[in-house]
Amino acid sequence: YFDTVTDAAAPKAITPGVCYCCKTAIAFGKPGQIFLAWRHVYPGNFRDMAFTASSDGGRTFMSPVRVSQDNWMLEGCPDDGPAMKVDASGRIHIVWPAVVAEKGTQTKALFYAMSADGRSFQPRVRIPTEGQANHPQLALAANGTLLLAWDEAGGGSRRIVTGRGQADAAGKATFTRTPLAGEVGVYPVIAATASGALAAWTAGPPDSSAIKVVRVN
Repeated sequence: YFDTVTDAAAPKAITPGVCYCCKTAIAFGKPGQIFLAWRHVYPGNFRDMAFTASSDGGRTFMSPVRVSQDNWMLEGCPDDGPAMKVDASGRIHIVWPAVVAEKGTQTKALFYAMSADGRSFQPRVRIPTEGQANHPQLALAANGTLLLAWDEAGGGSRRIVTGRGQADAAGKATFTRTPLAGEVGVYPVIAATASGALAAWTAGPPDSSAIKVVRVN
């Protein structure tokens, strides 16, 4: 559903079949442009990313499109959805987790895709990760650099990792991975600043957890 607090109109149904525990993502472009992304349950229990857009402030939305044919079949919800930003030129950037077969086992990895028009997305690009990658978040620096944060499971702990990516004029992106030394936790977020970025996450056991914040150059 979509709704606003500025009118008395009823909430608008956009689509059924949404993976109900994964977070949704919302981003804004030019005046009136609203973009939504979520994990959708496609026939066969394939839980891939879906996207829709409105050009009239949310009064109507286009038919949802599939961001990537990941074909992640799961009898349940992974509780891990997409992150999305729109840059100054109107290009839509999405990051999300999906499972891939690797070295005889399944690995949860992160992927990126870009769309120039919201009607189709370029083939996904894998973001360099180690172990099981979870809960990606995305920010956009003033110079167009993509800033990322996620947590990785491996070796009995969850480490906090940041990364950055740059998309060229054709939309091809390359990414680098930078673990935050010694930092463990879950559910990071990242925000761009004038001098870099700030990352924050939940650290510590549930009965004494804390929010940690660091500056990322």
